[in-house]
Formats: sequence, C-alpha cells, structure tokens
Amino acid sequence: MAYLWSSAFALLVLAQLKGHGVDGEVSSCAEVHTATPLVTFGSAVSASCLITEDCPLAKDAEFDVRWHDNNESIQGSTTVNTSRRASQIFISNFSEPSRLLTCYICQGLCKVVAGLEIRAGFLPSSPQNLSCQTNLTKPEKLHCSWTPGSDTLIPTNYSFHMERLQMWKVNYSIPPGVNHISIPRTEFHLFSEMQVFVKVQNALGQATTQPLTFTPMENAKLDMPTIQSVKPERGRNGCLTNTWSLSADQNWMMKTKLEIELRLKPVDVTLADEEKVLVRFVRDKAAVERCNLLHGTEYQAQMRVRYRQMSPWSEWSNQARGFTLEKAPTGPLDTWLKVTKGQHYNTVELVWKPSKQFRANSKNVFYVVYVKKAKKARGINCTRGSHCIFKISKAVKKVYLKAKNAVGESRPTEIPVYSEAVLEPVSSLSVLPDGDSALLVHWGSPLHSSPTGYVLECRQQHDNNSSFISFHLLDRNQSSALVADGIEPYIPYEISVYPKYEKGVGRRQGVLAYSKQKAPSIAPELNFPDIWDSHSKLSWSEIPMSKRNGIILGYRVYYEDEDGNTEVKYTNETSIVLRDLKPQTRYRALIMVSTSGGSLNGSVVNLQTRSVDVLRIILIGIPTCVGITLVFIIILLTTLTNHKWLKRFLWPKIPDPANSSIRKWSTTELLQDSPPQKDSMEHGLVFLTHFSVVDLTEKEMDKLVQTNKDRWLRHEMDSDLYSHSSSQPPSSPFGSDGTGEHVPYATLVFSGPYQSQPPPPAYLRSESTQPLLEEEEPPSPSPFGCVRHYENVVVRGKDEEHIFSECEDTVGVDRKRDQRWEDFPLLNSLAVKEV
Repeated sequence: MAYLWSSAFALLVLAQLKGHGVDGEVSSCAEVHTATPLVTFGSAVSASCLITEDCPLAKDAEFDVRWHDNNESIQGSTTVNTSRRASQIFISNFSEPSRLLTCYICQGLCKVVAGLEIRAGFLPSSPQNLSCQTNLTKPEKLHCSWTPGSDTLIPTNYSFHMERLQMWKVNYSIPPGVNHISIPRTEFHLFSEMQVFVKVQNALGQATTQPLTFTPMENAKLDMPTIQSVKPERGRNGCLTNTWSLSADQNWMMKTKLEIELRLKPVDVTLADEEKVLVRFVRDKAAVERCNLLHGTEYQAQMRVRYRQMSPWSEWSNQARGFTLEKAPTGPLDTWLKVTKGQHYNTVELVWKPSKQFRANSKNVFYVVYVKKAKKARGINCTRGSHCIFKISKAVKKVYLKAKNAVGESRPTEIPVYSEAVLEPVSSLSVLPDGDSALLVHWGSPLHSSPTGYVLECRQQHDNNSSFISFHLLDRNQSSALVADGIEPYIPYEISVYPKYEKGVGRRQGVLAYSKQKAPSIAPELNFPDIWDSHSKLSWSEIPMSKRNGIILGYRVYYEDEDGNTEVKYTNETSIVLRDLKPQTRYRALIMVSTSGGSLNGSVVNLQTRSVDVLRIILIGIPTCVGITLVFIIILLTTLTNHKWLKRFLWPKIPDPANSSIRKWSTTELLQDSPPQKDSMEHGLVFLTHFSVVDLTEKEMDKLVQTNKDRWLRHEMDSDLYSHSSSQPPSSPFGSDGTGEHVPYATLVFSGPYQSQPPPPAYLRSESTQPLLEEEEPPSPSPFGCVRHYENVVVRGKDEEHIFSECEDTVGVDRKRDQRWEDFPLLNSLAVKEV
C-alpha cells in the first residue's frame, strides 16, 4: 500500500513538472541523473541535477540549487564549471519503497526545474514446501503446490519447471499471487521418475526451489475404499472376514499389492477402548480376515489403503458391522449384596457387573440367582439387568449367580450372605466435586479394625426414593476413589462406603453430594398459619429434591413494615416466628433460599397483624391474677398454720414456772421452739444465772429490778468493748463452734408465795456471752453416782424443806451422803433461799 501511494505521488509531481515553465522554457532548464532508478532496499543512492546555460532562471543572476525528497528539503552540494552548473545529493540508506527527488532553482522564490523517481525492492527468496500429489480419479491430474517467499516490493515473476531424465522439459508461467498448479495426465507418465521445481525472478535477481524428484504413481492418493460385508467364518470362533473394493476408476489396482489398514472396535461402550483392534496387511485380494476377537461380540469395521509405504493414505471407508460366533460366558462377576432383616424372611438386594476377566461371549446374556439346598439348586430370580431384590430364608448363608446365553452358562459366582452390618464403620467420609461430572471420595480406615476391602456405593436421590447407579470394589489400602459413572451436575447423589471384613460388613457411612451446585429452581411459598397482634408464625414446605440443585444452607426471611423498616431472620427450619410486631400493621415478607451455588428469592407476600384484643387480655389476665393471689394466700396460711416455726422466729417460748417443772427447763422439749444452733452437737439451752422464790415487798421488788438493769448495762458495755478491741472475747461456749452467739441467761424473781403467784411480773434476760459452764466441764454428777435430772420442786413455805426425788439408779447410795452442794454449781445456783 505504501508503494502504491508513493508511486501515485511521484506521477503527480512529474505531471506538474511538465506543466511548469517560464515563457514555456523552464522544462529545459535542468536534468536529474542517477546510476539506476531501481535499487536494493537499504542501499546507498546518489543523484545530480545539471542546469543548462540557456536556462532563463539562471541568466545574469545569482541563484541557489536546492533538493526535495518527497517534499522534504534536503541538503546537497553545488559545483560550477564553464559550461554548466551541477548539484549533487547522496542518500546513505534508501529505506522506502520509492522516493521522488526534485531539483529547485531559488531566486527569492524557488521553482522546481527537474525531478526523478527512485524505487527500492528486495531480491527474490526461494519458495518452500514444494509437494506434488497424483489424483487418479478422472480427469487424472498432477497437483503441485508451494509456499511463496517474502514480498519483494517490486514486480516478480513465478514459473513452474518439469523435467524427465534430462530429456523432456516443460515450463509453465504462474500468474501473480498463485502458489499452485495442476498438470493434466497427458503431460506426465505414472510410472516414470520426474523432477519439478519453481523459479522466481525480478529486476534485482532470481531464486529457485529445491528440486523434487518422484514417481507420480507413488504420490497417488487412492479413492476411499468400500467395505461390502463383515461376516464370521463358520466353525471359527472369534474371527471376522471383511470384503472390500475400490472405485470403478481405480478398480484395476485391485490386482496390485496394496497396503491395507483395518480398524475394528466393539460396539459395546464398556469394551470400546479396551478391545480396539488396528491391524495392517499387504494384500492383493478383496477379502481381509481378522481372528482372536471376542466371542459373540458386535464389531464396527473401517479400512483405508495406499500404494506404497511412502504413499499417502486414502480416506477411511464407510462403517460396517458384524458379529463373531457366540460362546458360553466365561469369567467371574463383581457382586455387592445387602441384607435387610425381616420377621420371617430376609430381603436381599443384589447388584453385579462384569469383572475384568468376565466375557459375555454373546449379545443376549441373562443372569440367574439361585440357592443350593440338599444338593439341589433352586432358582430365585432371572433377569437381563444387573440388579435384583428377592427374599430368602434366614438360614441361607450363600447365594450363587450365573451368566447364561444361547450356547451355555458360566461357572457360578459364590456370594456370602451376611445377616446384618454390625461391624465398625469407616472413621470419616468426605466427598468433593472433581469437575462437573465426577466426585472425589475420601475416607478414613476404621480405628480399631482391619478390613479386607471397601465397597463404594452411589445412588441417585429422587423426591421420594433413590435409584442405584454403581458400586466399586476397592482394595484395603485405598482411601480415595473417583466416581464418574452416570454423574451429572445439579443432581444429588448419596455416596456410601462400607468396610468389608472376613466375618461380615461394617456399618454404612454416607454423604449427600453434588458434582456442581446452583441456585434452587423454585423458592418456598410462605404461609401464615397463626397471626397475632405482636407476633406471627411463618411456615413453608421443603423444596423437592429434584428442584434443589444443591445442598440447602438455610433460609432468610425478610419483612418490612409500612415505614420501610426492614428486619432479617435466619433459620434452618421450615418455620419461624416473627416477634415484636406492631398491632394492626401491614407487613411485606419474602423468603430467600440459598445453596453454595447461589440463592433464589421467593415472591413477596403481605400480612397484617391483628388489633389488640381487650376481651382476650381480660380473659387471660383475671384468671392469672386470681391464681397468683390464691397461691399467695395458700402459702401465707400454710406459714401461719405452722405456729411452731412462726414462734421460733417471732417470739421464743418463756418457761412458765406455774405450768412446768425444773426438769423440763433443761431439756430439749423446753426449747423446741428456739432457733437451732448451726454446727452444734447439742440442742440450744437457756442458762439461768439465778432462780429465787422469795417474798418481797413492792419497794424491794423495784430495787431488785433496778439492780438487774444496771448489771445488764454493764454486760452490753463489755460486749461493745470486745467488739472494738483488738483482744479476743471470751471463748465460745460451744468450743469449736466459734459462732459467738449470745447464751441467754435469765433470772426469775417472784414477790410472793409460789402457789399464789400470778404470771411472773419480771423476766430479766441477760445478753452476756459468758457461758454458765465451760464446755470441758463434765455434766454435774448425781449425788447418787448417776447423772440426775431435775425434778419438780414443791415449795411449802419459807420454813419448809426442799425435796428432790431420788435417782432411779440405787447404786452409790453411800456416795450421796458424802457429796457437797459446792460440787454441783448448777444446782447450787438454783437453791431456794430466803432474801
């Protein structure tokens, strides 16, 4: 394209030069000369501009000569002699397809007086990949082709030369842009050696290809053959005979030895890759035989031919099919049996497939399952498929499987029957997609057992059931397997792994998996079974298995009130309760279901909460309040009825001398209403510091009361002192108890005779913590050698004696007389004395 534009520009400038002139004589003022107007691309170029003496622009005036290269000014050198003036220019690297050099005479203004176009090009390069092929289909021709060399930028001629034994030469001119030629059959001989080459020439030089020597027949490509029949030979198992022919134009070549390639492939897809046969023959016959094929198997045959080893192959022929002769099935079958226990019979599911050693040896094969009993075989099931379910007795331990065809049957495959899978399962199981049509399964071996192998089972899950796809028997050392049989994207498959042991089958370990996931096809429809004023229950149905397209990860429920406030709830269940709703408000809700492959939104539904129901609040609130009140009243009445517990905390029981005896004052029965002491081994006691039954006047009685009050004040001061001092108070009367609780001491004072006394006028209680008796002191011994109980004291008068009953134990009567009152401080303090 650059070459065309530069040529057009040069022609335009030259036309302008011919139209220029000063009074019609400017065109004869100068001439531009160069060694050659065509140069090699990138070479150096020199040119000169000669100005004549009679040039009107150069007479009687000074002038300058200037050069332009494609309208760009360039510098040149000028020389002057006696006859004419000359200017020269030199270009070191001519790197354009063409240039227009123009010469100017300048006298203030510059005018072009001469010009010359110089073109550049490349030497021709040799064509490559010259090849020839003979076509024997009428009209017969010799077709040759080559790859042309690079563009030379200048006109280039191609010619095809053909010679035979240096005696016969033919030249063919090739049009520009053409790189092939066809020679008619009359110009060459099929079985004579010949030589061909291509020649390239332009103004700068020429080049030729490497000569190609060949015999036209050896370069002939035969037409596609035709297979007429594929038949077995009678009495020869596993053999097929193929009958073929060439086209009518080439049928004469059937008598020559041709090289044949025959391709046989079983029609059965499971055997196509394993039993493909490719064989080559050199035959001059119209029949080709091939043996050692599978028995009773349908084969698809194709063939192609060529003249010699270096000759081109013909195209593959048409496809033809044929069956080999049948034979009884051979080899074992791979089986997988599972048992479901029943009340009287066991249900057995049995699946099988051909092993690598099994050969059906016929097209029509059926299978028989049977049980042996008492040396007799009883058939259970017969099918053409590879899967059956039947019932057997619980006593059956083995079943057998045979393959049959029209010729015979195979040896039986023995299958053990294990009643149930109770052994240890695999420790782990995971399934990952491997492309869109395969699943990669990984599992861990059992932790405490050594299996003899594994069974991998694949089932396709439907809406209400599942269908068996395939199973694989794996080695004990395997921990992974690739499942690709019948796997499709967006369909759920249950992958199960069972370990096999010598005594049975381990428990199943299963996983639901997809080879590829996407968003579900449909979204659940929201229902509102219950709507209240402040909350509402939403529920929906599960998506059918065939519409899920993946494992459901969860549901999101979006709801929006009338003000545009939006809330989101997430759940894995098929229902949810929306709480904290506004009464009598319209809400919009939608549900979004998600899988790892995408999410899908359901349609928007409307719901409106109910208004607040006052009657319902009353019907619920009043019974609730009444019930709470009744419970509170029952608890209160129960508490008040238990007066012993109430008296224990509200008012302690004060001993009444008129209605009790001294013996009861020291027993547990006296203080049964007092609060219990924590961590104490004894019951609480009330210690009496002084007990007097005296006759006092009213004045004396007031004095005694005042004296006791002063004593109580001193006890309180001592108690405060101990509480604020760093010294420890006196030890607890309970020894190790250390509770520091006050021991109640009391003094009873009566102002008249005992029998005539009204209720005691004064009961003075001390808050002192000083124990009456130290814990380590033993109980006061009885004067009669036993621990005595206090008995009733009968007071006759101030002159009468104090009478105590004797101890029931008569032992130690003599010791009684020897005891002193000082040895019994408690009894001594309770002595009835006169004031």
